[in-house]
Amino acid sequence: MLRPCAHACRGRGAHVSPRRSGFTLIELLVVIAIIGVLIALLLPAVQAAREAARRAQCVNNLKQIGIGIHNYHDAVGSMPNGHYGTGWNDWAAVVMLLPYLEQNPIYNAVNFANNGIAACPDCLPNPNQTVFAAKLNVLLCPSDLDRLTNGLGHQNYCGNAGNAPEAFFDNNLHNACNGCFFSTNNCRVVSFRDVSDGLSQTAAFSEKVKGIGHYSDVYDVVKPTSAVYSAPVSTGQGTINGSTYFLDAVPQNYFTLCKQAAQGVTPALATNGAISQGEMWWDGHPETGLYNHIMTPNTWSCDDSNNSWVNDAAASTASSHHPGVVNILMCDGSVRAVKESVSPTTWWALGSRAGNETVSQDSY
Repeated sequence: MLRPCAHACRGRGAHVSPRRSGFTLIELLVVIAIIGVLIALLLPAVQAAREAARRAQCVNNLKQIGIGIHNYHDAVGSMPNGHYGTGWNDWAAVVMLLPYLEQNPIYNAVNFANNGIAACPDCLPNPNQTVFAAKLNVLLCPSDLDRLTNGLGHQNYCGNAGNAPEAFFDNNLHNACNGCFFSTNNCRVVSFRDVSDGLSQTAAFSEKVKGIGHYSDVYDVVKPTSAVYSAPVSTGQGTINGSTYFLDAVPQNYFTLCKQAAQGVTPALATNGAISQGEMWWDGHPETGLYNHIMTPNTWSCDDSNNSWVNDAAASTASSHHPGVVNILMCDGSVRAVKESVSPTTWWALGSRAGNETVSQDSY
């Protein structure tokens, strides 16, 4: 039997093209949607991990400062001043701690000449210009923004002056210097034995967010704000819980005044002599090297509208960009994360060194 010719079996149209593989439009959209959901789920976790690393670095910076304070105390017998000198001979506590923070070259480069311009970055020529430009990572919180434009070395960590508006200088001699760091013009240096509330119950340093620009405060919409609002301080007397006090030496009265000023319809900024917060790491004024415990963390700062930062009373407030907390270095060298929801009375108690307050650690 004859086989049919193979060629004859291939009629026209008998050739079958191979099937093309690929995704349909609907399949592509589904894949893209799934990828988007995965990114949405993973991104917060990545951001949280990065913030955890930044916060750990911030805690480590404060611990280094704590070790420096204790080594300084062992060598000198007291903690350093919070503010040395006046008239642009102003040095912060961290300057004296430099040798104990492994920053001997910078400390040795500082010219401490009492000539009225030694700490002034705009007074030229100045032998400390190299010092002014130094960037010290141990003084910078990696979670904070840097919107300063002055080209100087900046800082986030400040010494605790106490819980009174006049704690920085006590110009009215009302015994307002009740923290651990302040000007020694009217106050004396503090040793550990002076901290009768306990080293573990008294704040030494805190972080504070940096400001904007250069040598001026502006409305800052970023939370927590770095703006400083204008609120006058009363130097008269008042009664608190049946006892009479000078109102510039206790926190209660100014807490209310600052809150009212900051929450006003058009709150006024304190611009008389104010500079942006954190813009000079070596300076011991309230906007740079000092803070106090009047306003609770991450709220507002206020300045006496009748004076400049140099000589007045104020609420210079602890703040950070760590979600919900501010890291505080205690006098014993430990670092605590204090919630921004801490009660005012607990916050005030942590600010004073000898107020005889009882503070439970679960209260903050």
